[in-house]
Amino acid sequence: MPKEEFKILNYDSKIDMSVLETENRIKFELFFSKKDTLELKKFLNLKSLKKLSMAGTIKATLFNQWDLKAKIGATIVQESVLSLKLVTSRIDKTIKRSIIKGRDEMVETNELYLNDSDFVENEIDIGAIFSESLALEIPTFPKKENEVFKSKTFAGEGIVPLTEEKLSPFSVLAKLQENNPNE
Repeated sequence: MPKEEFKILNYDSKIDMSVLETENRIKFELFFSKKDTLELKKFLNLKSLKKLSMAGTIKATLFNQWDLKAKIGATIVQESVLSLKLVTSRIDKTIKRSIIKGRDEMVETNELYLNDSDFVENEIDIGAIFSESLALEIPTFPKKENEVFKSKTFAGEGIVPLTEEKLSPFSVLAKLQENNPNE
């Protein structure tokens, strides 16, 4: 049995579809330069981005169809949404994608159609798949462990501050009921 070829790819490398058509399986590992890491950190609006990794395989399943399975990893630092303190998170995730050569006719005819498959014409952008997968895994509302929101009220002198209770439409109804108990 021939030994599988292992490809080391740069972040901006693309795999040509003609290569996939001739090989049954490709093992790959993605390499990130300092420049790639800085650009990705800026694009994702992170304070720090380290220990990036992506390694996996692309395997033929049907005619003009392949499955990508890879492990992605990254250590990220974001600001807490509550205190603006720095929060470190480690992301390790196995991703799976179906890759289909050609156009997705359903997407072209129906804007609301959602599909988990990636439709490609000439090449697969592994870096874009990594970026998208990482972006989906980044915590939306990061906060430090045991950090809780403490409400604060701000109002000038002589002004009654707004509270959740006063903003609620049900509080207005409750006041109306208090004023008109018979109704």
